[in-house]
Amino acid sequence: PRLGADVIVGGAGIAGISAALEASAAGANVLIVEKSSVAGGHAVRAGGFAMVDTPLQKKKGIEDSPDLAMQDLLAWGEDADPAWVRQFAERSRADVFDWLTAFGVRFNILLDTPEGSVPRFHFAGGPAVNVIVPMLREAFARDNIRWHMNARVGKIFRADDGVLVVRSIETRSGAEREFAAAAVILATGGFQSNLEMVRANWHEGIEWPGRVLLGVGPYATGDGLQLGMDLGAAVTRLDTQVTFVNGLPNPRMSHRSLHVSNAASIWVDDTGRRFVNEAATTKISEPAVLASADQNFWMIFDARGVRRLRIRDAEWLSPATIGAEILDNPDVAGKANTLTELAEQIGLPADALETTVERYNAFVATGEDRDFRRFSPGDGAKTRPIEKAPFHALQLFPMTRKNLGGLAVDVDARVVDADGKPIPGLLAAGELTGVAGINGRYGGSGTFLAPSVLMGRIAGRKAAEHASRDATDFVDYVDADIGSTADAARVDADATTWQQTRAGYRHFEDSHRVVSARDYACGYCHTADWPASALVTRQARIARLESCKNCH
Repeated sequence: PRLGADVIVGGAGIAGISAALEASAAGANVLIVEKSSVAGGHAVRAGGFAMVDTPLQKKKGIEDSPDLAMQDLLAWGEDADPAWVRQFAERSRADVFDWLTAFGVRFNILLDTPEGSVPRFHFAGGPAVNVIVPMLREAFARDNIRWHMNARVGKIFRADDGVLVVRSIETRSGAEREFAAAAVILATGGFQSNLEMVRANWHEGIEWPGRVLLGVGPYATGDGLQLGMDLGAAVTRLDTQVTFVNGLPNPRMSHRSLHVSNAASIWVDDTGRRFVNEAATTKISEPAVLASADQNFWMIFDARGVRRLRIRDAEWLSPATIGAEILDNPDVAGKANTLTELAEQIGLPADALETTVERYNAFVATGEDRDFRRFSPGDGAKTRPIEKAPFHALQLFPMTRKNLGGLAVDVDARVVDADGKPIPGLLAAGELTGVAGINGRYGGSGTFLAPSVLMGRIAGRKAAEHASRDATDFVDYVDADIGSTADAARVDADATTWQQTRAGYRHFEDSHRVVSARDYACGYCHTADWPASALVTRQARIARLESCKNCH
């Protein structure tokens, strides 16, 4: 018999974890293959979950229904998949909210969003790491879920007897292994960290910008698309991508972006003039930027506006270092005591910038933005004039973010071919599928995480059913988690290994840079159950989960 599992899951983001949990609950033996040394994917840095007719909504007196949610989602997305929207609207309460609550997740924050007629954006006390950690704690505790970390799925092929074979490649050593399974679930994420694929599938009718920054983690390289297509999978909506426009070049890695916002700023183009309502939804602001001549802009704010500056995707940044790293860094920012000096410094027409700010300040004084309707009398908007030196400018660029298309799937998360026929034993979930077209052409708030959980569960259940029908008596279940053939790094008090750049150690290096920047002691993260050494036990994996929130 071959070594393998009933079900192999490629990718340990929120969709893959959901799939593994569901398949294991149905009795399947599961093997998860994950590129990184840690699980969780982009969800670790993400926010909330859109869910329908939940106990939290009822507690707050909000009346919601699947019909209302479906109406909202179809209107916002404009060409969303009706079957998947219906399924999500009807099942998100039981299959996402209740299911996650059973693992110890506590949703206690509910926010309104532009795409919903009622508030549906749920948070578990803050970022989605508060959801991922309980899910992983459960997954690590299950005997019928095995882990193969620091390994990517390099190839999937069908053996002569019909079984699917997954070839993994270790990211640290390059060693290859093969595992057999009755069913494979691909949950490897999108391709937003692969600039060549982003450009090849760029928005139809929009010119490619002069500069696009990478705005997601390093593992979203589109591997799953090619793996699926090699088995005959159809793809759909690949040019439907979410591209944020407020990306600031990361001063430590200039090809990558930081996600910047500031409610006290205005945006000006290369003529020094405003061109959009800065407070508008992304459905309005992003097309406005991408349609402009240079497809980038300057964010202008004053000394008071610094307090409202928000920068995401930079765990190493703190209020104490934002000056040296960002605001006083001439590589990414402008700073001057007058608007004239600021304009000259960043290459904008001084007269135009001064006129723009004066006009905006006059609107603030009257309470009405007559140019772009950002605020009007009686709307309660908290606006201040831009008048207190020093003045700041950040040049922002388009940044990659999310895929709204990918592998084509049916309503059971089975990958289909060009004729719409399911490919036996192959399923997919999450962003690799564009979340099944639930968002249409425009991404919503929480409509990636929550649908990814639902899709993962559907895929996991179907994969387990497929495995039980095609009994894998010819496959021996891997008897333990699979370690890397490369020596794992050990962190000693005087070690500098984290300052190196080595293949397969991305999370190790990034996390210890944060530790160094924040001057954490080793004991801030490491415990007796998780000493400063390679993870070799389930107990250590579970213990490490508590440290995730130290950075995220």
